[in-house]
Amino acid sequence: MTTNKIIVEVWSDIMCPYCYIGKNYYEKALSQFEHADLLEIEWKAFQLNPNLPDRGNGYPVTEYLTKTAGMSEDRVNRMFESVKKLSEDAGLKFNLNNSIAANSRDAHRLIKLAKQKGTPGADSKVIGDLGKAYFEDAKDYSDWDLLVSIGKDAGLLESDIQNMLNSDDFIYDITQDIQEAHNLGFDTVPTFLFDRTQAIVGSEPVDLFLKVMNKVYNNWIVSNETKLGVKKGKSCSIDGTCEI
Repeated sequence: MTTNKIIVEVWSDIMCPYCYIGKNYYEKALSQFEHADLLEIEWKAFQLNPNLPDRGNGYPVTEYLTKTAGMSEDRVNRMFESVKKLSEDAGLKFNLNNSIAANSRDAHRLIKLAKQKGTPGADSKVIGDLGKAYFEDAKDYSDWDLLVSIGKDAGLLESDIQNMLNSDDFIYDITQDIQEAHNLGFDTVPTFLFDRTQAIVGSEPVDLFLKVMNKVYNNWIVSNETKLGVKKGKSCSIDGTCEI
């Protein structure tokens, strides 16, 4: 006997460029998937560096990568070139070299609030707008004014957003999401976990997403239990560095 929906759990962080690209690929694949109405996405929080400054006090990502993450300028430039190529393939504007590294905790809390109080899909819109703010517009996603603006654009009440920001709401949920990822053996993002049977780690292309969607759907229909299979693409690791 099957459940009503195929759950797709996605662990991601705002400061991971491959998460923004991977979300784009997933959504393109979903638009081509014959049974898209059966997939239900659940966004899970992940923090590549929970010690970064918050409240709009972020600093240039180039400085973060060289001084905090310890990457050489050459490696940073090669990473930028790699991400630029992926973003062009995905049809996204590249501006990562001007982006701001900041604490993503409050951004994740806004996503949780959108899930709780927004209309269906509000959390996905918030994630997309946060990713654009970071990856394309080079804005500090920890800035509360920006978070309020993005939340209101997703249909949330400003009073609800302000109340959340001035509380500890969803901090425990974020911690639980991160612990769950570790318990499942995932330490890189993005990770797309389909029906707890198939995983895509990284910003893999649309055709692979479609292949996995179809495989999971077929298994879901016949209620087969399959061994967890992982397809790995470009991703960011727990220390905040991204693959080239």
